[in-house]
Amino acid sequence: MPGRKLREMAPRERLRRAAPGRRWEEAAETVARGGMSIRDADALVENAVGVYGMPLGVATNFRINGRAYVAIPMATEEPSVIAAASAGAKLAVDVRAHADGPRVAGQIQIMNPRGDAVEALGMRKEEIVGMVRESLPSTHMDVVGGASGGVSCTMLAEDMLKVEFFVDTGDAMGANAVNTACERVAPLIEDVTGGTALLRILSNHMQRMARAESYFDVPGDVAAGIVNAYRFASLDVPRAVTHNKGIMNGVIAVATATGQDTRAMEAGAHAHASSMEGGYGPLSKWEIRDNGLYGSLSMPLAVGTVGGLTGRHPVASICLNDMLGGPDARELAGVMAAVGLCQNFAALRALVTDGIQKGHMRLHSRRLPAAPHASP
Repeated sequence: MPGRKLREMAPRERLRRAAPGRRWEEAAETVARGGMSIRDADALVENAVGVYGMPLGVATNFRINGRAYVAIPMATEEPSVIAAASAGAKLAVDVRAHADGPRVAGQIQIMNPRGDAVEALGMRKEEIVGMVRESLPSTHMDVVGGASGGVSCTMLAEDMLKVEFFVDTGDAMGANAVNTACERVAPLIEDVTGGTALLRILSNHMQRMARAESYFDVPGDVAAGIVNAYRFASLDVPRAVTHNKGIMNGVIAVATATGQDTRAMEAGAHAHASSMEGGYGPLSKWEIRDNGLYGSLSMPLAVGTVGGLTGRHPVASICLNDMLGGPDARELAGVMAAVGLCQNFAALRALVTDGIQKGHMRLHSRRLPAAPHASP
């Protein structure tokens, strides 16, 4: 029946609507079995014993940077998350979203360096950058800052030196590439500094920010309530933690569906929230602007659309390429930021009106076992 909503369709019909360019019968079979065999699992992790399933749904009503998205994939076990994201997006006035280019730090910890180590490294920056560049696996990756500006050195203690370089990882998340570069360049840095390299690894304190902003169509009293709810989070750390958890409900659901490193994203988001003036605070901001409710969100999002699980998991591939249309890393980060903003709006709107439990428990009740019939 034309015009039916997704919630009125069977799961296979929903997938046909969400991934129209794919042989949907094949896609339905892949998604239904979770897309991964025990052989695949055994190749990915140690001591594999099976595959753990996660519900995969789609959010609707999203319009981001002028583009209408038929369906945004979200993998989550929590009821009401997908419904809330869809409801929030319906009241958004074309979410504007964008993300910075990827900038991933590689860090090398040097113990007991010589007294002139920082000066010596300054003289050899070009050589160090050249070795890092040669170790990168893709021509689409490069050292940020050029031959002379791509390496920094910081004495953290009398016996400890941090050497850091930054890599533009393109559409890859870049963890393996940067870790490999750290290990390959460490012997040269040991030679230059006279110290011993201990840790050689990327930092998940990612410097790739994603932002989303939009006006939302709500009555004035609701808008005022949402602004005051935001003020509560900005003044109280325990409330800010839960405020941000609501944002991550949406962000991590999209990240899981598309095969991202969710642990890195969570760590980066909460580190960013902790770096705000005054201490840990909300990742989003709400205000009355031009007589309307205006929301904005800014957070680091380390995502990739090539390499990692994105290229190995059939369901992640369907989510990225068939549902989202094959975005690059910056576009995907923008989509996640938009979902996080709409998720946050929907939660705050519920909190300042009917309360969070009304819709949540209605959906939660669908998965509870039916009560036994009373005896006559």
